[in-house]
Amino acid sequence: MSSAPNPRTASARFEQGGPGYRPATKAVLLALRPDGRVALVRRAHHPDQGQLALVSRRLEAAEWLDEAACRGASRTLGIRLEAQDVELSGLLHYRSEQGAGRLCAVFATQRWSGDPRNCAPGEYSEVVWADPGGPPADCRPLTHAVLNQYVSGTLYGALAMPAAPTTGTGPSCPDG
Repeated sequence: MSSAPNPRTASARFEQGGPGYRPATKAVLLALRPDGRVALVRRAHHPDQGQLALVSRRLEAAEWLDEAACRGASRTLGIRLEAQDVELSGLLHYRSEQGAGRLCAVFATQRWSGDPRNCAPGEYSEVVWADPGGPPADCRPLTHAVLNQYVSGTLYGALAMPAAPTTGTGPSCPDG
């Protein structure tokens, strides 16, 4: 009797080709301290300079969602965690302000090594620890949506992001 191949081996990975719906996909990590507060990062540049965003990374070719969440934690907060340290907390299917389809896989963890700090000063100005049930008003719309979904325990959500105001500062996209 042969066992099923490990889906995480390099031989099992492939890049999807051909026609079909292929939305941009990101992995979000909710790094939660023992007091329940979640790490958010303040955008250092436009678009959305000064607003709080989620710790996230876009999914790269041949990368698993949980791996992307761990990569985001390392590059943004300087913490190390493994795929077994994160738990899938939800999936959000949304349309950006411009109408493009997006998927956001949300992972949560309370286990990591290292001290969280701003490791991406070119992208973010600071790390802010916030109550996920009452996030600051200066969070990006997607950040509010993800935190609301997490706090309510909803595993799947779908929404259309509000149209971005026309300010002349260029296009805005949710938590890039």
